[in-house]
Amino acid sequence: MLMVFYTISFLLSRSLPDLLRHNVAGSLHIGDFVLPLFLFASGMSLVFFHEKRKKKKARDYVLDVVERFGKLVLISFFISPFSAGGFLQMDEVMLSAVLFLACVALVELPEFALLMAGLVVFVLYFALDALLLLPDFSAYYLGGYPAAVFYLPVMLGGVIAGKRVAGKKGLTIALLGAGLLFVVLLLLVPPYKSDATPSFMALSVLFSLLVFVLVEGLVGRERASGMTRERIARPEHDTAGVGRDEERRGILEYLGRQPIKYWVLMFVVVKIPVEVYAFSAGLELPLELGWTNAVLIATLCVPVLYGISLGIDMVTGRLKPQSKEKR
Repeated sequence: MLMVFYTISFLLSRSLPDLLRHNVAGSLHIGDFVLPLFLFASGMSLVFFHEKRKKKKARDYVLDVVERFGKLVLISFFISPFSAGGFLQMDEVMLSAVLFLACVALVELPEFALLMAGLVVFVLYFALDALLLLPDFSAYYLGGYPAAVFYLPVMLGGVIAGKRVAGKKGLTIALLGAGLLFVVLLLLVPPYKSDATPSFMALSVLFSLLVFVLVEGLVGRERASGMTRERIARPEHDTAGVGRDEERRGILEYLGRQPIKYWVLMFVVVKIPVEVYAFSAGLELPLELGWTNAVLIATLCVPVLYGISLGIDMVTGRLKPQSKEKR
């Protein structure tokens, strides 16, 4: 929802109030967390991806990794001219693809080792900064490929959270750890997305964890309510305690599939047509529709894209061959 809202509102108005802006140097906005949420969700879903395939032969596992990486690169190839200003320039999807490979190589490590890998990236940042070798991230969209490694801790945070969810562990310790790490890093450097600072990455993990816990809590209550209604309607079947693990696995699968889907839909349905129109009409982007109109249109695009997504799911669902049990 945030991804659609911020991207489209920014596309349609140059006069957005400060509260609705993002990617502004030397400042922190709520919109800055859209990309980290995207990466964190990808890290959580990677655990589901790995769990489904870890019993496969090594060759088949590698082929699945290459297939997923290839799909992400292919999506980025077609969208990057509009999202990052050039073919195969680093945009959100390409960043996710690059970090996916790194996290697949590390996913089997225990949680402590994953945490250490993230801390190594933070140490690298401060070392390069002290040696005046830190790249100029402002010269590229999202910092370009030089910034990719510094986003790795965010996806690793998602992997750790995903492993804890898959292992039926609580996320309290992860929340406390991310909060403490953020406070420590905040004493060293401000949390600026445009500079890919370690404190921003730690804050992003904390923010993402809070969002996940909140959403999972809402989904869990709805799930519990539905199960209660089912027991009342069908008392001969005791469904108490059944479905929680499936629900959590379903959430992880959803996180891996839906963000990319909505990202592509947003570009195909809205962003690319608007950019083509602006080019043909000789207009500069962002357009100037007034920030209130831009916000209204961006808000309406959320349910519209959701409706299109449901329609696609219905069509693809009917085209898929059903199993004997379902038939």
